[in-house]
Amino acid sequence: MRDQSYVARFGWTRRDLLLLPACVLFVVAGIALATAGGHPVWGVLTTLLSLAYVVLWILAVLSRRAAFAVTADGIVLGQLPPRPVSGTAFVPWTDIEAVILWRQPAGRTTVDFVGLQRRTGAPPLPGSTTSPAMRRLNRAVVPAIVPDDVIADSRPITFWRLDKRRLADAIDQFAPQVRIVDHTSRLRK
Repeated sequence: MRDQSYVARFGWTRRDLLLLPACVLFVVAGIALATAGGHPVWGVLTTLLSLAYVVLWILAVLSRRAAFAVTADGIVLGQLPPRPVSGTAFVPWTDIEAVILWRQPAGRTTVDFVGLQRRTGAPPLPGSTTSPAMRRLNRAVVPAIVPDDVIADSRPITFWRLDKRRLADAIDQFAPQVRIVDHTSRLRK
């Protein structure tokens, strides 16, 4: 049997084809606002936010870190640079009950996430949300169908692309008892 390991790395996505040119336009517009004298504060903010996105994207692409991996041993949940690699979590199959795909509304768009429903009593994961205040905030903005522990052990599908077919093939090979629960089709904008 052929090894069906699946590794998704931070890098280019189709969304970047729209967002990066838009950020460049916002940088130019921000500089124009800042130097034209009409709205210098808005110009500086626009420029800084747009540049921050571009820098974050460059760090993600150049890192070539694994954002998500499904292997014979379990699942790896990566951390977006510049967060340290120490926040990357490895979860063995014995701790995983389901892979949960979900979507969080974010203004006029949404952000997709991949999370893990883990067995009761599994140890906390590196890079997961542990702060009570952050958990309350997450609960306020995340759809009710996603359990709190899954929210805490989720990673955004940002600066990388999830291939659902390869995910399903890898789980079928390595851990057929693990379910994939896809809430993304139910939570469309």
